[in-house]
Amino acid sequence: MTRFARRARVTGAVALMASGVAVWPASAAETPRWRVFQTHRYDDTSSYYGVAASGKDNAWVFGETHPNDGRTRPIARHWTGRTWRDVPMPAELKLPAHAGSTTSPTNAWTLVGGYGDGPTYALRWNGREWSVSNKWDEGLASDMVTFGPRDVWVLGYTRAGAGIGTWHFDGSTWKRANVGKLLPHRLSAVSAKDIWAVGAKQNTGCGDRTIAHFNGTAWKEVRVGKVLPPDIPQPETGGPYQCVFLRDVAALSKKDVWVTGEVLRSDGEKYTYESLLLRWDGRKWRRVNMPNGRTPQRMVSDGRGGLWFIGDESANDPEGSGTPLLHRTASGAWSTTRLDAQGWKARVSDLILIPRTRSLWGAGRVDTSDTYDATVYRLG
Repeated sequence: MTRFARRARVTGAVALMASGVAVWPASAAETPRWRVFQTHRYDDTSSYYGVAASGKDNAWVFGETHPNDGRTRPIARHWTGRTWRDVPMPAELKLPAHAGSTTSPTNAWTLVGGYGDGPTYALRWNGREWSVSNKWDEGLASDMVTFGPRDVWVLGYTRAGAGIGTWHFDGSTWKRANVGKLLPHRLSAVSAKDIWAVGAKQNTGCGDRTIAHFNGTAWKEVRVGKVLPPDIPQPETGGPYQCVFLRDVAALSKKDVWVTGEVLRSDGEKYTYESLLLRWDGRKWRRVNMPNGRTPQRMVSDGRGGLWFIGDESANDPEGSGTPLLHRTASGAWSTTRLDAQGWKARVSDLILIPRTRSLWGAGRVDTSDTYDATVYRLG
């Protein structure tokens, strides 16, 4: 394709975005690939940070926009199976929406917050409107899941600031859960009685190396033995150290659970990162080979026995060409791809496999020459 032809395609796409919504053309290639599903231009700059779905006819994306007045506004957009529609959130909220979860068109939840010294809100969608279910005056929330309007979990641990802790909603009351010294950060659930999480443990090690499990009654730490390398804290006088950071978990069944992260090593001056991938087969944990160079941040099933990962776009990417996605097939073959945004930089914050399908969606943004726009990506 000539440079002029490529520019003409991009110019046409930007013209569509200026009108508010752009649905980008699918590739003519026979093999499915990641592409832009829809881009929405809000007041000014905007991004999606979370995506949730209960099926092909009920999906949500959550994020933020920055209007011309400079005040952040949370955004929520709903997919009905045929159309997208913006759904207003309470006007008093001035923070981004991020993690979310949904079980039906009348039960969706999201977290609004993002600053350690500010509040965090849990919002519920009842099929008609969004409302605040709970407010924490201070602290960050990191993840959530709902199994119904009377069963919601919220996690609040992050190294970006003070967390709110682990909370449960039973339909009438929010209660702080008894998790002992556990500090769960990210979760994945097989069912309401089979939830897995990764995070840290109070006063233990220098990294976030803890795996936890909820069996319907209690949260307990899951031991992995020598599968993980040890934490070696840095001496007070400086020098080499080593820390394990577990970033995400994907529970595909009670006998198939994956955990990903990295090992940070330093000689006191320079840093190296080793990618980590662990698998639980119902009996034991084992280390699975994973290529280095793209530190994994998020992970999701591909619906075919494999996994997709969001990589760290800053790793080995001096040109800043967007977020890399890593794929591991069921047979263990690895590949790296970047999303097709018609020449613009594509960034991805969250991934989901749409339940009962083989379609995957990603939430993020497209960076154009003068702004960035909230974007949904799709594979299949």
